[in-house]
Amino acid sequence: MTIEREADLLLVWLRGESNGDTQALVDAEPFWYPPGDDGLVALIDYLRGAGMVHNTELCASGTACSLTAHGVAEAERLIADRDNPRIRLDHAINGLVAAAMETYPTTRLELIDFLCSMRTAVLDEILEVAEVFRAVEYLEANGIVTVDSRSPQTVRAVTLTTLGIECGFKDPISVRNFLNDQRQPRIHNEWNITVNGGAPQMGQDNTQNNTFGYDPQQLTQFAREVLAAAQSADVPEEVRAMVVADVEALQTELAIAAPESGRVRQLAERVLQSARANLPALGWTGVAQLVSANLGIPLF
Repeated sequence: MTIEREADLLLVWLRGESNGDTQALVDAEPFWYPPGDDGLVALIDYLRGAGMVHNTELCASGTACSLTAHGVAEAERLIADRDNPRIRLDHAINGLVAAAMETYPTTRLELIDFLCSMRTAVLDEILEVAEVFRAVEYLEANGIVTVDSRSPQTVRAVTLTTLGIECGFKDPISVRNFLNDQRQPRIHNEWNITVNGGAPQMGQDNTQNNTFGYDPQQLTQFAREVLAAAQSADVPEEVRAMVVADVEALQTELAIAAPESGRVRQLAERVLQSARANLPALGWTGVAQLVSANLGIPLF
């Protein structure tokens, strides 16, 4: 554990003990084990250097301190991040990739090992099992892992794909940033085959879109509309995170040179069903209606 992480934990603990009162004097000794260890004083000195605590040095051990206004604000920011479903999801997906890379070159990770590791710690809390499984679903949907031995209720293990290994070699590991980089347009020559009706068109400097009946531009616009609605909707954060994850999985598939039609349909159905259930304020634009008709899924 790094001194930065230990200092964050101490700061949040002090916030709880003082109830955010900058006038409250708190002895930090109960936070630390073993008692009397010089490491606690080093942490307090670190926080004092960052302007987050005052150390009155009234106690012989030097462990009595009070929070500054800056310290209270930083503690509250850390707590807000800890409780944010999207940040918790990012913590889980990045942690899974990092843990799998520790077994390189096999990159196979037993889920029970991950669940029992410190990688599930989010500040002073532990990720719930359901959160870890949502992270696995996100990674699988985006082609970062393959899932081994799936039963009706559990996933035994995951293995990084070639794309996942490439992501795992990044420092620091950020799956979302990596996937966003993959979606950036690249200069290349490709052959275009139009299969959405009309005569096939071929030529260089075009993108191959073999979506077999699905209009990729239509689906891309639909994904943007759902993403915008999710970001502005008055819904619980866990719902917003779920819808956003579904949309990003569809956008990732559409961004590749040759989307696999079955995969496109599966992801588009998931986005449509998720939006229909959670975003009634979307308004169901003409694009949404076209997507619904193409997929054969009624809007209501």
